[in-house]
Amino acid sequence: MHVVQSLAALSVGGSELVAVELCEHLRQHGHRVTVLGAAGPLSERVAACGGEPLDWPVGRKRPATLKYIRRLRAWLEAQRPDIVHAHSRLPAWVCWRALRSMSPGRRPALITSVHGQYTVSPYSAIMTRGDRVIAVSEHIRRYTLENYPRVDPDRVVTIHGGISRDGFPRGHRPAPEWHAATEREFPLLRGKRLLLLPGRLSRYKGHATFLELLAAVAEDYPDTHGVILGPGRPGSRYRAELEGLAERSGILERVTFTGQRADIRDWMAASAIVFNLCSDPPEAFGRTVPEALYLGIPVIAWDHGGVREVLAGMFAAGAVPPGSFEGLLRKTRAFLDRRPEVPDSDAFSLHESMARTMHLYQELI
Repeated sequence: MHVVQSLAALSVGGSELVAVELCEHLRQHGHRVTVLGAAGPLSERVAACGGEPLDWPVGRKRPATLKYIRRLRAWLEAQRPDIVHAHSRLPAWVCWRALRSMSPGRRPALITSVHGQYTVSPYSAIMTRGDRVIAVSEHIRRYTLENYPRVDPDRVVTIHGGISRDGFPRGHRPAPEWHAATEREFPLLRGKRLLLLPGRLSRYKGHATFLELLAAVAEDYPDTHGVILGPGRPGSRYRAELEGLAERSGILERVTFTGQRADIRDWMAASAIVFNLCSDPPEAFGRTVPEALYLGIPVIAWDHGGVREVLAGMFAAGAVPPGSFEGLLRKTRAFLDRRPEVPDSDAFSLHESMARTMHLYQELI
């Protein structure tokens, strides 16, 4: 079987990680994989597993991107893949246009994965045009069917994201060398209980609420320190706003911005609590939640979107009514007073997610 994974770029993000995990899984089982999209930080993983890069910037929002439609059609005619699996909107348009211009007998099957609560529009509707449509949570499946009523429900399949037990083993603890290096880089962390909010610097990720929470617990829990882990644009005005808010709240010395990190597992394992505070739209799946829970680290999160499904299946104690700051503060205080035990669980495993996707591939061909 030859599968094309199509995405905007191999940057670090939820949809990109799913595409790379599928590439690795397919290669482990002897299948050929081409990854269509601009090179990025995850390109090394594609190369390491034997995936074939097609380094075309099909996610750039500019007229020149349309030239790749004809180029892709010629490539598809020559290479004859069985499946084209698109993970974001503009690459999906390029793939769909190329496929539509091919004769039906030579056309690969098209799968689209809806990784987010996209703005409802004709542009976003492309993600509903696959021969099969993968929704990354029941929340996203409902959202898709409610907003695109012409879509046949039988074509929309829920396949949650999955977490690797090897990648996030229960009880993992960072090496002493990691702690030493981290405290050299961020001296304010030494001897603190870390409260971690992972996720890129984007307003809907809930950073302002997190800072408000840090300020509220500062006096009664002086050993706590907030960590905001995730990439942001250089010179970001949003980061400057957050730093200004922290300064006005008197907690600038009690919060650390790490930027993008490759060692998120160690940061999670070193934390007392991991948070997910995405507001509007809610997380489609929210993979940082099961990642932390696999490690055995308590999570506190708004009880909505895809995260609600994860918490219901793995750690209901961490759920807080969306937007209830009082509930968030009360839960945080309770966890700091007495750290809860996180049940061991294999829910939302990478093995199950990959197996279900492979079954869908085989069904289509």
